Amino acid sequence: MQRASLDTLTQTSYDVLVVGGGIYGVMAAREAAGRGLRVALIDKGDFGSGISHNSMKVMHGGIRYVQHLDFSRLRDSARERSFWHSCAADHIRALPFLIPMFGYGIRGPLAFGAAAQLYNLLSRDLRRSDYPAARAIGPAAARAQLGDYAPPGLTGGGLWSDGQIRDANRLMLACLAAADAGGADLANYVEAVAFTTDNGRVTGARVKDHVTGAAGDIRATVTLSCTGTAAARLARQAAPQIPQDRFPQFARAMNIVVRRAPPKIGLGVVSTSRSDAVVDRGGRMYFLTPWQGQTIIGTYEAPHDGSESWSPTSEDIAAFVAEINTACPKMALTTDEVIHCYGGLIPADVDDAAGPKRQTRGTLLDHSATDGLDGLISSVGIKYTTARLIAARSIDLALAQLPGRVPRPFDSLQTALPVVGDPSFDPDDSAALQARVHAAVTHEFAVTLEDVVLRRSRLAETGGLAGGKGLARLQAIATVMAGELGWNAERQADEVARTARRCGMESAATGPECRGDTAKSLPEQAGSCSD
Repeated sequence: MQRASLDTLTQTSYDVLVVGGGIYGVMAAREAAGRGLRVALIDKGDFGSGISHNSMKVMHGGIRYVQHLDFSRLRDSARERSFWHSCAADHIRALPFLIPMFGYGIRGPLAFGAAAQLYNLLSRDLRRSDYPAARAIGPAAARAQLGDYAPPGLTGGGLWSDGQIRDANRLMLACLAAADAGGADLANYVEAVAFTTDNGRVTGARVKDHVTGAAGDIRATVTLSCTGTAAARLARQAAPQIPQDRFPQFARAMNIVVRRAPPKIGLGVVSTSRSDAVVDRGGRMYFLTPWQGQTIIGTYEAPHDGSESWSPTSEDIAAFVAEINTACPKMALTTDEVIHCYGGLIPADVDDAAGPKRQTRGTLLDHSATDGLDGLISSVGIKYTTARLIAARSIDLALAQLPGRVPRPFDSLQTALPVVGDPSFDPDDSAALQARVHAAVTHEFAVTLEDVVLRRSRLAETGGLAGGKGLARLQAIATVMAGELGWNAERQADEVARTARRCGMESAATGPECRGDTAKSLPEQAGSCSD
């Protein structure tokens, strides 16, 4: 795969321009390309550098929708989880989850058992054999599974399985490879500054290439905005009559990777803070899940001030650690054990008294129908799991504005994603390091040192930059990138310093702040959260 040049983008007339390269935008580009449409995908930062990277890495099968009697969404989630497991088998594994149950009412094991039976019945034809039937278990079995995480007053547990993404970055590249194979033009670090319009119709976007500094216009019959927190601003710039409240508000969300022996399954623990958790005793439910030999804990949510981007600070991390310790005092977690932090903004319903509440439905707006603005569709997603489904619906809407365009047959639900290579390498082996960096730069859209360290390898996520070798490894990678991309000594030093700050490796940074954001010299990536 190669990054499309600005000349290519501005000299081509597209059926669909997808703005925003998170999982929703990338899957929309795959869908459009698969159907034979001429499509371009751009992102102001690196592909997948927003919440698609900074997530809990879970593919939900929809059991949570039983409590809302939302059986349509339950089946959608179960179907989409099966899609990911079947069509991206290298990237997804089944993982059991257990939550503690209390009392014998609606939060007790009897109620969960009844809900589990209903879920099993409704999802039976969509559930792979990898995912055993959900069920309730007794208090002794629950305590045995929870171990030191078992809370007092436990009366049982709820057990089910969901999918876990082994490596969200490689899965993103597989989705990009699918779009590329279909003929899509792909370019990261190309920002849509504004949508262009003509006689009440969006005709594409005015863009800036942050790699070359050049600017131009991309022409498209339909523009699909998958820009998360920027969706409202971009749409209302094009048509100020669009109400702000058509778009969601956002809340902060954060997950951390800690240096603790991982549990064998995903475990739920309950804090004393009240929330909208699925099953709890009035507190927020957090999950501890095994990943890459470490433990991921999440998701911590808090109000947001309304800006389009946010990254966790050391204070945010400390607050999260304190919250976890209220949920499980025996854990005695410290901030020193946090080796990586994922954070970003999620669509939320905001109540000043109760705080943010994660939205349960995404936003898909055909502005030709809602606002009289042809040529623009906005999509703000909430779940990684349903990205393919919403992409298909988005392109259905786009095709309605492409009269005479006959799509070719494409069953995105049954079409496997391409296989992409394993990014593992020994950072102290110069030949292996050079090979990994070369592949990242020439075939995987890597533009900055952060791209390689955070998203084209697992160095930051698995603690490979911790300890005395971290800075030396950054410098070694930057030296290879300088040769590949023609950086001078000043640019190379700047890349190292910036990435070191992001990873808490200099005195300018305190605490583990590798968050997967775009480099400071380039626009930050913002997006909607998917877990």
